[in-house]
Amino acid sequence: MNTSDTPRPYAEWRIASLERAEDAAYTFGHHLMQHCRDEALKAVEFAAIPTSAEEFRAQVNTAVDTALHNVVDLLEGFWPTQAGPNHRVAYALSICIGDMSGTAVERIDISPSLLDLPIGYWKWKDGEFR
Repeated sequence: MNTSDTPRPYAEWRIASLERAEDAAYTFGHHLMQHCRDEALKAVEFAAIPTSAEEFRAQVNTAVDTALHNVVDLLEGFWPTQAGPNHRVAYALSICIGDMSGTAVERIDISPSLLDLPIGYWKWKDGEFR
């Protein structure tokens, strides 16, 4: 990957709050494309051309499962991710519960490494969770 394909290093993130948030989002988008989208596309890139709707659906399902599994791996810190040569990146996921008026009731952090999100994904997919 050449430098034009990578987001700004953390040391070069802009100062204004909104611009910093954009730089953070660009970093996330880069890692999402690199580890989730690109890996999912590999699942179908070398597959035989489907000859039926069932084969096509199976290939699409494999690609989608790869992408979603890799998203939860990204949240769990499975890959070493960086924002330039001197800074590591970690992503976090929270569940925010609010009442019907929008008032926050509870926030529960579920990643990184608090649960095994990839196993949870596969158990939901396979119908093993409620």
